[in-house]
Amino acid sequence: MSISVRERHARLLADSRSSEPRARLAQAVSRAEFLLRASRTVSAVQNPQRALEALVALLLDDLVDVAQVVVRSGPWQLTGVGTQGGQVRSSASRWVVDGSPSAIDAILRRGVPEELALPDGAARQPVLRSLFDEDEAVAEIDALGVEQLTTLPLTARGRTLGVLVLGRRRGFGFGDSQSFLDDLAERVAVGLDATLVVAESRYVAGVLRRSLAPDELPTVPDLDLATFYRVAHESEDVGGDFLDVHGPDDDVLVLCGDVAGKGVEAAVHAKRIRNAVRTAAFVDRRPSWILALVNRVVVAEAAVEDEGLATATCIRLRHVGDAFEVEVANAGHPPALLLRADGSIEEVNAAGIAIGLLEDSQYAEAAVRLAPGDTLLMHTDGVTEARGADDMFGEERLHRALAGMGGMPARTVVDAVAIAVTEHLGDRPHDDIALVAVQHRPDAR
Repeated sequence: MSISVRERHARLLADSRSSEPRARLAQAVSRAEFLLRASRTVSAVQNPQRALEALVALLLDDLVDVAQVVVRSGPWQLTGVGTQGGQVRSSASRWVVDGSPSAIDAILRRGVPEELALPDGAARQPVLRSLFDEDEAVAEIDALGVEQLTTLPLTARGRTLGVLVLGRRRGFGFGDSQSFLDDLAERVAVGLDATLVVAESRYVAGVLRRSLAPDELPTVPDLDLATFYRVAHESEDVGGDFLDVHGPDDDVLVLCGDVAGKGVEAAVHAKRIRNAVRTAAFVDRRPSWILALVNRVVVAEAAVEDEGLATATCIRLRHVGDAFEVEVANAGHPPALLLRADGSIEEVNAAGIAIGLLEDSQYAEAAVRLAPGDTLLMHTDGVTEARGADDMFGEERLHRALAGMGGMPARTVVDAVAIAVTEHLGDRPHDDIALVAVQHRPDAR
């Protein structure tokens, strides 16, 4: 062999040896980029079903011919599935253990990566159906001629929350490295777990908001009702101020109150007091008796000092002749204002101690008569204590907001006060704010 030939062979051998590290480096970079994309794809979407769809689409674009992600979250099973040339689909269904666990159940129970060779002939369809619920997906996978599936458990925070099922007609696009597949499953599991936590938190918050929100105002003959409610922490959409109107048409109770604190915890205490008032009203509808009983309940249930402290005004309206006879009891709350049809304003004084301070608190009642066109306005201290640029909104501004409102509909009265308070606040932080107006309007239905 000539020297030139030997040199050429030596160079070729050297090139081949040097290309191997470059190829491995390129593969490592490609894998790292894909893993980063997979993590970002899952984490960027806060809706779990949409996250599964996006992940399946990514896997089909760059890695496999068949992809399915199954996630268990509480009583729900979320599934995203797709094939090359087919449509990416997702579904949510309730899952139950009925004594005949599916292949997915078995994979989740074992919690380890597995290789599954798909049989030929008549045995193939039952195996596919045990893994894929959708008939369309089974038909598409069968048509692709996939011979083997890889199942990867998705484990995060010590629990297996789902499984990733991958299939390809001829090997994996990034090599058959189990370490790469393990990394993929780990990244996907962490991202999906975070997405599920956010989704579950939002679901719980939504249920809580709906349960704590004031009920819709009832329609009461000859009474015009209107409310305004603005929470301090608007991102939570719940607060410690509470309003309630209930009872038969001829014996209506109206409640306006404020518990100590803000946000969800305050809203939970507010809900308890509203429920306690409704329960007490089944026994005796006198506002003074109701507040005394509710106070005893709150004191008895308080786990720590000051827990459940609240103020409230409770009024009872009974139609007598051409007017409503009104009984008013107050537990440390701003006094109700009686806006007469002629525009004059009277404070309804029925002072009493706040709920939750003393076990044996008793409450007095004030009696007023609501003639046609008269309006009784109740509010929380978030109105008068709303802080503007220089001072609080105060009683004087409240009275000015009501000037000229005599005989106006309840909604107009409430809106006038709400607008004045909002303008005074600007964009400054504020407490929860609640208003409720009750007007005797004979034509109201």
